[in-house]
Amino acid sequence: MMAKYLVMTLGTGRGVEHGLAQSIQTLNPDRIVFLASEESQQTLDRLAPLVPAFVDRFQPVHLVQNPDDVEQCAEDAKAAILALVDQGVALADIDVDFTSGTKAMTAGLSIAATALGVKRLVYVTGTRDRQTGRVLTGTERVVSVYPMQLLIDEHRRQLKLLFNQYLFDRGLSLIERVISSCMRPDIQQEFEFWRNLFAAYRAWDRFDHLRAHEHLSALPKPYVRALGLRLGPNKELLGRIRRKLQLLEAARKRKVNMSAPKLLELKFSPELLADLFANADRRAEEGRYDDAVARLYRATEFIAQLALAPYGLDTSNLRKSELPDTVYHLFPEVGRMQRVISIGLDRSYRLIEALNDERARLYLNNKRLRHLLKARNDSINAHGTTPVTRRKFEELHREVVALADAFVPELNKRRLREKATFPRIEAIF
Repeated sequence: MMAKYLVMTLGTGRGVEHGLAQSIQTLNPDRIVFLASEESQQTLDRLAPLVPAFVDRFQPVHLVQNPDDVEQCAEDAKAAILALVDQGVALADIDVDFTSGTKAMTAGLSIAATALGVKRLVYVTGTRDRQTGRVLTGTERVVSVYPMQLLIDEHRRQLKLLFNQYLFDRGLSLIERVISSCMRPDIQQEFEFWRNLFAAYRAWDRFDHLRAHEHLSALPKPYVRALGLRLGPNKELLGRIRRKLQLLEAARKRKVNMSAPKLLELKFSPELLADLFANADRRAEEGRYDDAVARLYRATEFIAQLALAPYGLDTSNLRKSELPDTVYHLFPEVGRMQRVISIGLDRSYRLIEALNDERARLYLNNKRLRHLLKARNDSINAHGTTPVTRRKFEELHREVVALADAFVPELNKRRLREKATFPRIEAIF
């Protein structure tokens, strides 16, 4: 069984030794560490006769440098507690008594203990003398408080809000502060879970799907269940994206042979299109309509790339040998350069039309859609300075979703957009 430690501040007032004795007798520690000023060391001489059975458990006194400086007292208290930790003492085996001492000493000890993750703080109270305000001898009782639990509960509430608002960087900053300051193993374990959760969705929000999958796979199921998170759909979608990206990378390294159409179908997958829509929705939720419309513009490009993939045609790298004779007139630069490095949105859909895919007209003949896409070009994210409104985003969203449903029916059949939607934390521990 591990030894129990009590860290307590020493005051100088008349009769404070009785409260300290009550605390020691109630808690029955194996070792007692005192934080004292030069003056309050003398209180030990009055305390020792009251607890003779505990005198041999007294440890060398830790002197505070300035008993009236809260920050310095907190640093001194922190050093005393960490000295125990360095000896192998677990924080769960340390109690802290802040009954006596200057206000700065008791506040400093409380601050240090809470910051480090000491589970229990105690103080002695009782019936007070009406004239002096001191606790009457014989009426003392020890009261326990658990401030770290209150602090951790507040951190959890903050993390729930930050996660549901997609503020992953701010959440990770909070998590790192807790992990670096609180040494309790149970808190370390829990906040390692929080770190993986926030890191997973931050990576996904930045389209880093492989890293997101890695962090998501590391999440312990009991914590996931406790938060009411339904991660199955997300894991399924990320798993599909991961497998396709890995196959694509293997093909690039010539570890597997694959046709051009197959390569492009891996590169431009329905799962990634669904992810673009989900990302646009999140940006709109945040009121970042310029970014949301930029995602929808990219989704419109992506639909064309996805439609051209079965033909082995990549809009960012077209070769003359890959183009049907019937579409040469669309690309006069082919004759000069033997390659079209990249083609824009309109010509992508004209190429689809030239390949006898009538769905291209859903874009080419849709003046409303093309007009709304101009909002992206006029925004600060592209070539202009005009801010994008919520109404413009919603109108464009409807048009692009309709276009996607026509070209990529899997989005609905396999509920891909739903699977790309980030979950919400509904409960806290």
